[in-house]
Amino acid sequence: MDRPFRLAFILFLLTISLWEMVCTHDILAGEPPVGIFLSSKIRPYLQALHGLEEEIDFDYQVFDLSENLELAKHYVKSRRFQTSIAIGPEAITLLYKYGTAIPNKMAIMALDLEKFIGNHKVCGIDLRIPISFQIKVIREKLGPKRTVAILYNSEENGALIQEAKKVSEENDLKLIGLEVDSPSQIMGKLEPVLNEIDIILFVPDSVVISEKIVTHITKTALLKGVGVCGFNRFFYESGALLSFIVDYEEVGRQAARLLSKLIREHQCTFTTPNVHLLWNRKALKLLIQARPERWKDLNVLEEKE
Repeated sequence: MDRPFRLAFILFLLTISLWEMVCTHDILAGEPPVGIFLSSKIRPYLQALHGLEEEIDFDYQVFDLSENLELAKHYVKSRRFQTSIAIGPEAITLLYKYGTAIPNKMAIMALDLEKFIGNHKVCGIDLRIPISFQIKVIREKLGPKRTVAILYNSEENGALIQEAKKVSEENDLKLIGLEVDSPSQIMGKLEPVLNEIDIILFVPDSVVISEKIVTHITKTALLKGVGVCGFNRFFYESGALLSFIVDYEEVGRQAARLLSKLIREHQCTFTTPNVHLLWNRKALKLLIQARPERWKDLNVLEEKE
């Protein structure tokens, strides 16, 4: 074996040994392969984090933007993580704006993820419940020939209303879109149609979202024999007949499963959350009293609350 070859071979062995030492050090040091970035400690985000931590089978490190934004930004910019997941809009914006060194990114706990992610490929769970799913549930559970009203502002939900009208026609329902630009317009648009509608379907909308408005509309609707459908437990507590409930801990567990596919199989999945239905028996009884001809034959009392 000539000298140049021996030197090259020794250098190769030294390189391998050094690489093994670095890898061993990283393992012993507990280098976390997954970075979790949390927008803040509000309850829904913490519930999602808890569900994620229950099911994730990788080492991870959590950064709370509300505690130390600069530290979170530093780690987003660094090459420490191959994979990161953002929980909530602020964390999503941070991750996709500064995380160019992170090849695998996921996002959860925000409506309309594309707004925060821009031109990047979207991996994660969008909190918006598809309007097609809601309309089909109303048709299946509440029957055909119903008239459904949705209060909305066109900037946020104009496209959604067009989709809702199309799906409603396909499911033998009539949809009335009530466009409002401010909360002061809501009752003026709603009251003239209360006698001709069966259902008010709430969708996430900044103009119509306040708890005070929701409570007032729901009580007014019940007295007129109009059922309300909402998108979280607050609507149920306010008197909504049907609420589409997203379990935030389950969103976290669902995200952990998607994260595993992203890391192990390089599958980038974009999906919606699992939803369960919550029926309000008291609301149905009030609707039957107000308009028995419309509600007395409805058989949803067997549905679990």
